[in-house]
Amino acid sequence: MIEPDSNLTERLFSRVEQVPETSTISFAGPRQPSSGPPAPYVDGAHLPGFYRLQKRAFWRWQGTDSIEIEATLARIAVARGPRSSEQWLDTVAEYKSGNWVFEWSRLGAEAQQQALQCLARDPERARAQLLAAARYFALASYPHLRGDVLGLQAQVLANQAYRQAGQLLAVPLKELRIPYNGKEVQGYLHLPTLERSSPLVIVSGSLDSLQLDFWRFYEQYLAPAGIAMLTVDMPGVGYSSHWPLVQDSSRLHQAVLEYVPQIPWVDERRVALLGVRMGGNVAARLAFLEPFRLRTVVSIAGVANLFFSDRERFMQTPPMLRDTIANRMGLNSNDWEQLYYHCRGFSLKAQGLMGHRSTVPILSIGHKRDFICPEADIQALAASSRGGQALVLDKLPLFELYASALGRARDWLVDHL
Repeated sequence: MIEPDSNLTERLFSRVEQVPETSTISFAGPRQPSSGPPAPYVDGAHLPGFYRLQKRAFWRWQGTDSIEIEATLARIAVARGPRSSEQWLDTVAEYKSGNWVFEWSRLGAEAQQQALQCLARDPERARAQLLAAARYFALASYPHLRGDVLGLQAQVLANQAYRQAGQLLAVPLKELRIPYNGKEVQGYLHLPTLERSSPLVIVSGSLDSLQLDFWRFYEQYLAPAGIAMLTVDMPGVGYSSHWPLVQDSSRLHQAVLEYVPQIPWVDERRVALLGVRMGGNVAARLAFLEPFRLRTVVSIAGVANLFFSDRERFMQTPPMLRDTIANRMGLNSNDWEQLYYHCRGFSLKAQGLMGHRSTVPILSIGHKRDFICPEADIQALAASSRGGQALVLDKLPLFELYASALGRARDWLVDHL
């Protein structure tokens, strides 16, 4: 039985004192204005007027209304009041109209209230509204930096709404708590059926994503194919925020893999990993380290080598992404040159993995013009496995890119599981 806490929003945000604004969390001191042309992204835009990368196409693909996105960004842009950085519109310092967390949280609270009103008479609509609330609160929390008091409060609300929506599924959402080094790795398990064991895909995203970002991928692609999905946060973010990102980036996911035989609803002989961005780095890494536990791996725009090994490329990283990477490592992003030397160890080539041949087939997907995962890395990662394949995309709009990439990933998983 669902019992949403209708007062949680008020309680969390009722006593908002002066807290650091998001763009100041992982960088100390004044910012220098961005110089040079923006790096070529495919999953977001680095706009000069915004601190946060604008992933509008991805937000729309998740189900957020386009008009609502643009209206909210417009309110943020025209808001008055002091900003932490005058060059960025989304840095209104006070928790009020125009503040990023405030604007998206307000929409989340409205959707949550609508869910409460129709829960008894229309559970399906209530579920849709709870999922909408989860998306809005997750946007409020974005990019989910440790130490961001308001953002983390919004993240609590996002996960609460997601869990409530999960209870209204035909097969209710299950929450797993997997022991690891005296703590727990927490994940959401989605099951297409309880009548038989299902093949399993363990899914992780980028360093600025949460587990609930993958609901639509499960609903539209995995569930119809009879594949279960277990989401796991990357180190330093979400439920895994108490573990820093280190060179052994896959240690949490490796612990999850070892735990899979204890999950009663899934087939431990048919397990795959799918990762996006840094999650792709983790998935590919485990293709080399855990060949006997995995059937296959899918890396979508995975950060494999060149982003970490090519200094000129690394220096193009925009401020939000710099802060996000540093934050996951428990560092500040002020000295980006020094961070480059810290991050070189994340390269799978530097680790002596990429270039060898894993027995686990890797599907490597990416966009030809993406500076984080360029074509050379897409091809090299696929060539590092027996039976691997590369899918290099080179078209727009982004909606079509998502459909092509995820449809191909689903087909690959069906074939191998």
